[in-house]
Amino acid sequence: MSVAHFEPAAGVQGEALDSYKRRFGTLFVDESTRRRGGIGSVVCATNVLGEQFALKTLVIPERDERASEAEYERYEAGLKTAFRQEFECHKAVSGLKGFPHLYGMGEVAGTPAIVMEWVCGETLVRVCDALAVDGAGRMPTLVAAQIGRDVFDLLAHLDFLEGGFVHRDISLANVMVRTSRLSLAEQVEEGFFDVCLIDFGSSTPEGMQGSSFTRVSSLTRKATADFAPPEMLTEDIAGIDALRKSPKIDVYATASVIYRLACGRAPFDLEAEAAQSAAESGDATDSRGEKGSGKNAEATKRAFSPYRVKTEVAPARPVFAHAAAADIAAVVLCEPEVDKALRRACSNAAQAASVDEVRDVLAFVDDQLASVLLACLSADQGKRPTAHEAFNAFSAFCGHYLENVVLSFQGEPLIPCTFDGSGAGSMRDMFAARLAVRIAAWAASVAVLVVVAVSAAYSADGMEASLLLPGMQWQGALEPWMVALALAAPVVLGAVFRGPSLHSRAGFIRASFGVAAASVIEGFVLSNATVAPSSAHASLAAALFAAAAAAWCPFVADFALAVVYGPARKKMRGALPAGAAPRGVFGAAVVALEEPQGDRAREDASVEQEVSADQEDSANQKDSTLEDPRKGGGQSE
Repeated sequence: MSVAHFEPAAGVQGEALDSYKRRFGTLFVDESTRRRGGIGSVVCATNVLGEQFALKTLVIPERDERASEAEYERYEAGLKTAFRQEFECHKAVSGLKGFPHLYGMGEVAGTPAIVMEWVCGETLVRVCDALAVDGAGRMPTLVAAQIGRDVFDLLAHLDFLEGGFVHRDISLANVMVRTSRLSLAEQVEEGFFDVCLIDFGSSTPEGMQGSSFTRVSSLTRKATADFAPPEMLTEDIAGIDALRKSPKIDVYATASVIYRLACGRAPFDLEAEAAQSAAESGDATDSRGEKGSGKNAEATKRAFSPYRVKTEVAPARPVFAHAAAADIAAVVLCEPEVDKALRRACSNAAQAASVDEVRDVLAFVDDQLASVLLACLSADQGKRPTAHEAFNAFSAFCGHYLENVVLSFQGEPLIPCTFDGSGAGSMRDMFAARLAVRIAAWAASVAVLVVVAVSAAYSADGMEASLLLPGMQWQGALEPWMVALALAAPVVLGAVFRGPSLHSRAGFIRASFGVAAASVIEGFVLSNATVAPSSAHASLAAALFAAAAAAWCPFVADFALAVVYGPARKKMRGALPAGAAPRGVFGAAVVALEEPQGDRAREDASVEQEVSADQEDSANQKDSTLEDPRKGGGQSE
């Protein structure tokens, strides 16, 4: 193909301009790489020097017989204006990290064409398929969040552009992961992704003044309905022009994309809504309301509106891979770092964790991302966080994910994902406050217990007492140490029964049983004893009650200040759908999550080496799986 009337994207003058134009004058294209998107089609092209580019040409449909020549000319002029504006918008971000480099614009056989960098990589459509861990297409939650963090990082840096910039059509097809430097598998292992935004057909400068392009050209530039915010899906609400220039459009769309990666579905099932509207109106239509025939077609279009769906219905709370997994071990197998964190937490636990407990632990941590996504998916544009705030929240989620897995396993509060980036600091303050409250509770309980024990022991010194039980009889003077030991027995027995399970529900129940058992036994003994003077009997009973209450309070404080391990998570799981069967491409190895701790403690070095070898084999298997998408990679719009 010959590119005529070439206009460089950057200022090039003199002899350099002629050389620059000759560089793009003749291009050899590979038609097998052609992809259609928006109002243009993209194909891989190579010049005589062997340099590779992406050539995007405007696609002008043939004139409809029902349209007049004047109408068709206006439509063609609108397409060319839109294509020109895409070039100008792309020029604003060309050269920035995360955006394809733009070389210039010309004409191919009289049709406008843009020459830009050919991005070597994969769109998120193929990345999602390659990294899915179940049949529903869910990616590991941490990996999806890492991709979201890196996309929001790009969007946050757009604030530094003069006049700003809004992409307005972020979707699975318009976000690519470059694989020219690192393969997809290596980026997964590294935890950072070389993401790139493409297709600027709907983009606009944030600070553009005057009427919108749509009103000037009468040509609507659409966004992908599954991911677009409500304001991009309507034309007839007040202040629509200003709403459509806000960077928060990209925040909503990016959150929708990450929702799709992590949950296997978009936040709204527009296909189901369209089908329901069609059924109610008695005619069929697609998710955009663009298909239909018969007398009810127009009624169907009016009944189904993606804008109304996204403004009148709240998005479903995300269900991530861990919560929905039929086989949690198969999912964890795809996450070596999470597996290591779980093993570390299990090795420090008082007792082995069941598979359900492991699922609950991970689902509890993942639920932090759900809260962040739902905040970004607010139908009210003003309530959404900025791209910088979303980046802070995603960074905190990714940075503290493994630590939060351990904390969740231990029943500790999680490090929060805050939009202002203060999560770690607030967590330190929270830990300090919890520690102070716990110390205060124990100090107060011990102080009360000491005062009660010393007072009762001093008062009972030398008292005559007798005890008559079946098969047992005792009579003599009470010693202070006997009274003090009896009053200290509830707290001692409670601590022994609880063991090292400081924050678990089972530990609290065992501690309560120990305190209650000691108190009941001593109360039974006291009820069958005679003390002189008789008024001292009531005093000793009151002392026993006060000692039991003081002994129970610190155990209550320990449990109350911990994250409830069971009920909250069980309730959260109660509404989850049945898990999808894991995909077989990752193998059938199972993580030994229910291995008894006693056996774990007796493992010798050879067994540890065997486990390490198994993990290495699993990682190699995963790498080989992830390498495949690189083959035949290219740019898609």
